[in-house]
Amino acid sequence: MTTIASIGTGNMGTALIQGILSADETINVRATTNSAASAKRLRGDLPRATVTSVEDDDEANRKAAAGADFVFLSVKPWMMADTLRGLAPGLEADTVLVSMAAGVATADLATLAPENPIVRIMPNTPSAIGHGVIALAPDAEVPADRVETLKQLLSGAGLVVDLDESQVPAMTGISGSGVAYFFLLAEAMIAAGVKQGLSEDVARQMVVATADGAGRLLSRKPDPAAQRQAVSSKGGTTLAGLSEFIDAGIFDIAEAAVQAAADRSVEMERENSDVING
Repeated sequence: MTTIASIGTGNMGTALIQGILSADETINVRATTNSAASAKRLRGDLPRATVTSVEDDDEANRKAAAGADFVFLSVKPWMMADTLRGLAPGLEADTVLVSMAAGVATADLATLAPENPIVRIMPNTPSAIGHGVIALAPDAEVPADRVETLKQLLSGAGLVVDLDESQVPAMTGISGSGVAYFFLLAEAMIAAGVKQGLSEDVARQMVVATADGAGRLLSRKPDPAAQRQAVSSKGGTTLAGLSEFIDAGIFDIAEAAVQAAADRSVEMERENSDVING
Protein backbone atom coordinates (compact mmCIF):
# COMPACT_ATOMS: atom_id res chain seq x y z
CA MET A 1 0.00 0.00 0.00
CA THR A 2 1.31 3.43 -0.97
CA THR A 3 1.60 5.91 1.89
CA ILE A 4 1.47 9.65 1.29
CA ALA A 5 2.25 12.26 3.92
CA SER A 6 0.86 15.71 3.21
CA ILE A 7 2.67 18.31 5.30
CA GLY A 8 1.00 21.65 6.02
CA THR A 9 -2.11 20.75 4.07
CA GLY A 10 -3.85 23.92 2.86
CA ASN A 11 -6.39 24.50 0.09
CA MET A 12 -4.20 23.30 -2.76
CA GLY A 13 -2.86 20.32 -0.85
CA THR A 14 -6.40 19.35 0.12
CA ALA A 15 -7.57 19.63 -3.49
CA LEU A 16 -4.77 17.42 -4.72
CA ILE A 17 -5.24 14.74 -2.07
CA GLN A 18 -9.00 14.72 -2.71
CA GLY A 19 -8.34 14.08 -6.38
CA ILE A 20 -5.86 11.30 -5.65
CA LEU A 21 -8.19 9.57 -3.19
CA SER A 22 -11.17 9.84 -5.53
CA ALA A 23 -9.26 7.64 -7.98
CA ASP A 24 -7.76 5.20 -5.45
CA GLU A 25 -9.27 4.79 -1.98
CA THR A 26 -6.61 2.27 -0.92
CA ILE A 27 -3.87 4.91 -0.58
CA ASN A 28 -2.87 5.59 3.01
CA VAL A 29 -2.81 9.35 3.65
CA ARG A 30 -1.43 11.13 6.69
CA ALA A 31 -2.03 14.87 6.64
CA THR A 32 -0.86 17.63 8.95
CA THR A 33 -1.86 21.22 9.53
CA ASN A 34 -0.49 23.95 11.74
CA SER A 35 -3.53 24.59 13.94
CA ALA A 36 -6.01 22.35 15.69
CA ALA A 37 -8.88 24.30 14.12
CA SER A 38 -7.61 23.70 10.58
CA ALA A 39 -7.06 20.02 11.39
CA LYS A 40 -10.70 19.75 12.43
CA ARG A 41 -11.80 21.26 9.10
CA LEU A 42 -9.43 19.01 7.18
CA ARG A 43 -10.88 15.88 8.77
CA GLY A 44 -14.19 16.88 7.21
CA ASP A 45 -12.58 17.38 3.79
CA LEU A 46 -10.44 14.23 3.97
CA PRO A 47 -12.43 11.73 6.05
CA ARG A 48 -10.24 8.80 4.97
CA ALA A 49 -6.98 10.51 6.00
CA THR A 50 -5.27 10.51 9.38
CA VAL A 51 -5.06 14.20 10.29
CA THR A 52 -2.94 15.77 13.03
CA SER A 53 -1.86 19.32 13.86
CA VAL A 54 1.43 20.81 15.00
CA GLU A 55 -0.52 22.76 17.61
CA ASP A 56 -1.64 19.51 19.24
CA ASP A 57 1.65 17.66 18.66
CA ASP A 58 4.87 19.48 17.80
CA GLU A 59 6.17 16.21 16.29
CA ALA A 60 3.15 15.87 13.97
CA ASN A 61 5.08 16.52 10.76
CA ARG A 62 7.88 14.09 11.60
CA LYS A 63 5.44 11.38 12.62
CA ALA A 64 3.39 11.79 9.46
CA ALA A 65 6.46 11.63 7.23
CA ALA A 66 8.02 8.60 8.95
CA GLY A 67 8.12 5.69 6.50
CA ALA A 68 6.04 7.47 3.86
CA ASP A 69 6.65 6.66 0.19
CA PHE A 70 5.95 10.24 -0.84
CA VAL A 71 5.98 13.37 1.30
CA PHE A 72 3.93 16.16 -0.23
CA LEU A 73 5.21 19.54 0.94
CA SER A 74 2.12 21.74 0.98
CA VAL A 75 3.37 24.54 3.21
CA LYS A 76 3.59 28.16 2.11
CA PRO A 77 6.85 28.98 0.29
CA TRP A 78 8.19 31.11 3.13
CA MET A 79 7.62 28.23 5.58
CA MET A 80 9.47 25.67 3.47
CA ALA A 81 12.95 26.16 4.93
CA ASP A 82 11.97 25.69 8.57
CA THR A 83 9.56 22.86 7.76
CA LEU A 84 12.01 20.85 5.70
CA ARG A 85 14.91 21.42 8.08
CA GLY A 86 12.75 19.90 10.78
CA LEU A 87 11.73 16.94 8.63
CA ALA A 88 14.96 16.04 6.85
CA PRO A 89 16.82 14.26 9.69
CA GLY A 90 13.98 11.77 10.15
CA LEU A 91 13.33 10.97 6.49
CA GLU A 92 14.22 7.62 4.99
CA ALA A 93 16.62 7.86 2.05
CA ASP A 94 14.11 6.50 -0.48
CA THR A 95 11.27 8.81 0.54
CA VAL A 96 10.42 11.07 -2.38
CA LEU A 97 9.78 14.72 -1.54
CA VAL A 98 7.05 16.26 -3.67
CA SER A 99 7.00 20.05 -3.46
CA MET A 100 3.99 22.02 -4.64
CA ALA A 101 5.31 25.33 -3.32
CA ALA A 102 5.32 28.10 -5.90
CA GLY A 103 8.67 29.81 -6.24
CA VAL A 104 10.90 27.27 -4.48
CA ALA A 105 13.50 25.73 -6.79
CA THR A 106 14.54 22.09 -6.64
CA ALA A 107 18.18 23.08 -6.09
CA ASP A 108 17.21 24.98 -2.94
CA LEU A 109 15.07 22.10 -1.69
CA ALA A 110 18.08 19.82 -2.20
CA THR A 111 20.19 21.96 0.13
CA LEU A 112 17.59 21.37 2.85
CA ALA A 113 17.17 17.63 2.24
CA PRO A 114 20.27 16.47 0.36
CA GLU A 115 19.63 12.75 0.91
CA ASN A 116 16.20 12.57 -0.71
CA PRO A 117 14.95 12.50 -4.30
CA ILE A 118 12.85 15.57 -5.12
CA VAL A 119 9.98 16.18 -7.51
CA ARG A 120 8.55 19.62 -8.05
CA ILE A 121 4.89 19.80 -9.04
CA MET A 122 2.47 22.63 -9.71
CA PRO A 123 -1.23 21.71 -9.49
CA ASN A 124 -4.32 23.87 -9.76
CA THR A 125 -7.51 23.78 -7.71
CA PRO A 126 -9.73 21.76 -10.11
CA SER A 127 -7.52 18.85 -9.03
CA ALA A 128 -10.04 18.40 -6.20
CA ILE A 129 -12.66 17.18 -8.70
CA GLY A 130 -10.30 15.25 -10.95
CA HIS A 131 -10.08 17.97 -13.60
CA GLY A 132 -6.87 19.70 -12.62
CA VAL A 133 -3.64 20.31 -14.46
CA ILE A 134 -0.53 19.15 -12.64
CA ALA A 135 2.92 20.01 -13.96
CA LEU A 136 5.57 17.51 -12.91
CA ALA A 137 9.31 18.26 -12.94
CA PRO A 138 11.38 15.50 -11.29
CA ASP A 139 15.00 15.92 -10.37
CA ALA A 140 17.32 13.75 -12.45
CA GLU A 141 18.12 11.66 -9.35
CA VAL A 142 14.54 10.42 -8.89
CA PRO A 143 14.23 6.74 -9.93
CA ALA A 144 12.08 6.27 -13.03
CA ASP A 145 9.75 3.81 -11.30
CA ARG A 146 9.02 6.30 -8.51
CA VAL A 147 8.25 9.01 -11.07
CA GLU A 148 5.85 6.64 -12.83
CA THR A 149 4.12 5.75 -9.56
CA LEU A 150 3.74 9.44 -8.73
CA LYS A 151 2.27 10.13 -12.18
CA GLN A 152 -0.29 7.39 -11.65
CA LEU A 153 -1.23 8.84 -8.27
CA LEU A 154 -1.56 12.36 -9.64
CA SER A 155 -3.53 11.25 -12.70
CA GLY A 156 -6.53 10.79 -10.43
CA ALA A 157 -6.49 14.56 -9.94
CA GLY A 158 -6.32 15.50 -13.62
CA LEU A 159 -3.95 16.00 -16.54
CA VAL A 160 -0.30 15.37 -15.61
CA VAL A 161 2.16 17.24 -17.83
CA ASP A 162 5.90 16.52 -17.83
CA LEU A 163 7.89 19.75 -17.85
CA ASP A 164 11.43 20.87 -17.40
CA GLU A 165 11.70 22.87 -14.21
CA SER A 166 12.54 25.98 -16.26
CA GLN A 167 9.03 25.76 -17.75
CA VAL A 168 7.21 25.74 -14.40
CA PRO A 169 6.80 29.56 -14.32
CA ALA A 170 5.04 29.42 -17.70
CA MET A 171 2.71 26.70 -16.42
CA THR A 172 2.07 28.82 -13.34
CA GLY A 173 0.92 31.67 -15.56
CA ILE A 174 -1.26 29.47 -17.77
CA SER A 175 -2.83 26.85 -15.50
CA GLY A 176 -1.70 27.43 -11.94
CA SER A 177 -3.05 30.97 -11.90
CA GLY A 178 -5.18 30.59 -15.04
CA VAL A 179 -8.19 29.14 -13.23
CA ALA A 180 -8.67 32.52 -11.57
CA TYR A 181 -8.64 34.27 -14.96
CA PHE A 182 -11.69 32.29 -16.02
CA PHE A 183 -13.35 33.08 -12.70
CA LEU A 184 -12.64 36.77 -13.23
CA LEU A 185 -14.24 36.68 -16.68
CA ALA A 186 -17.28 34.93 -15.20
CA GLU A 187 -17.47 37.57 -12.48
CA ALA A 188 -17.36 40.35 -15.09
CA MET A 189 -20.03 38.69 -17.23
CA ILE A 190 -22.35 38.30 -14.25
CA ALA A 191 -21.92 41.99 -13.43
CA ALA A 192 -22.63 42.88 -17.08
CA GLY A 193 -25.78 40.75 -17.03
CA VAL A 194 -27.03 42.57 -13.95
CA LYS A 195 -26.48 45.90 -15.71
CA GLN A 196 -28.60 44.56 -18.58
CA GLY A 197 -31.49 43.97 -16.19
CA LEU A 198 -31.02 40.37 -15.08
CA SER A 199 -31.12 39.43 -11.42
CA GLU A 200 -27.74 38.49 -10.01
CA ASP A 201 -28.93 34.94 -9.33
CA VAL A 202 -30.19 34.40 -12.88
CA ALA A 203 -27.08 35.98 -14.38
CA ARG A 204 -24.87 33.72 -12.25
CA GLN A 205 -26.76 30.58 -13.25
CA MET A 206 -26.50 31.50 -16.93
CA VAL A 207 -22.81 32.34 -16.82
CA VAL A 208 -21.88 29.21 -14.85
CA ALA A 209 -23.84 26.97 -17.23
CA THR A 210 -22.34 28.75 -20.24
CA ALA A 211 -18.81 28.27 -18.89
CA ASP A 212 -19.50 24.60 -18.22
CA GLY A 213 -20.89 24.06 -21.71
CA ALA A 214 -18.05 25.93 -23.40
CA GLY A 215 -15.48 23.91 -21.48
CA ARG A 216 -17.13 20.64 -22.47
CA LEU A 217 -17.22 21.63 -26.13
CA LEU A 218 -13.59 22.71 -26.02
CA SER A 219 -12.53 19.41 -24.43
CA ARG A 220 -14.16 17.54 -27.30
CA LYS A 221 -12.61 19.77 -29.96
CA PRO A 222 -9.56 21.52 -28.43
CA ASP A 223 -9.32 24.25 -31.06
CA PRO A 224 -10.58 27.47 -29.45
CA ALA A 225 -10.17 29.56 -32.62
CA ALA A 226 -12.28 27.11 -34.64
CA GLN A 227 -14.91 26.92 -31.90
CA ARG A 228 -15.08 30.72 -31.75
CA GLN A 229 -15.37 31.09 -35.51
CA ALA A 230 -18.12 28.47 -35.66
CA VAL A 231 -20.43 30.68 -33.57
CA SER A 232 -19.40 34.04 -35.07
CA SER A 233 -21.75 34.70 -37.97
CA LYS A 234 -21.00 37.78 -40.02
CA GLY A 235 -23.12 40.69 -38.80
CA GLY A 236 -24.37 38.68 -35.81
CA THR A 237 -24.54 39.30 -32.09
CA THR A 238 -21.57 37.11 -31.15
CA LEU A 239 -19.21 38.87 -33.54
CA ALA A 240 -20.37 42.22 -32.19
CA GLY A 241 -19.50 41.13 -28.66
CA LEU A 242 -16.21 39.51 -29.64
CA SER A 243 -15.12 42.66 -31.44
CA GLU A 244 -15.25 44.53 -28.14
CA PHE A 245 -12.90 42.00 -26.53
CA ILE A 246 -10.51 42.03 -29.47
CA ASP A 247 -10.53 45.82 -29.87
CA ALA A 248 -9.82 46.16 -26.14
CA GLY A 249 -6.71 44.05 -26.62
CA ILE A 250 -7.69 40.76 -24.99
CA PHE A 251 -4.71 38.91 -26.49
CA ASP A 252 -2.31 41.51 -25.13
CA ILE A 253 -4.05 41.43 -21.76
CA ALA A 254 -3.82 37.64 -21.59
CA GLU A 255 -0.16 37.68 -22.56
CA ALA A 256 0.60 40.34 -19.96
CA ALA A 257 -1.26 38.41 -17.25
CA VAL A 258 0.58 35.16 -17.99
CA GLN A 259 3.91 36.99 -18.13
CA ALA A 260 3.23 38.77 -14.84
CA ALA A 261 2.40 35.50 -13.07
CA ALA A 262 5.45 33.77 -14.55
CA ASP A 263 7.71 36.69 -13.61
CA ARG A 264 6.39 36.64 -10.07
CA SER A 265 7.13 32.92 -9.88
CA VAL A 266 10.75 33.57 -10.86
CA GLU A 267 11.01 36.46 -8.38
CA MET A 268 9.70 34.20 -5.62
CA GLU A 269 12.36 31.62 -6.47
CA ARG A 270 15.05 34.25 -5.96
CA GLU A 271 13.48 35.52 -2.74
CA ASN A 272 13.06 32.05 -1.29
CA SER A 273 16.54 31.04 -2.38
CA ASP A 274 17.95 33.98 -0.44
CA VAL A 275 16.05 32.87 2.66
CA ILE A 276 17.09 29.22 2.34
CA ASN A 277 20.73 29.92 1.58
CA GLY A 278 21.06 33.16 3.55
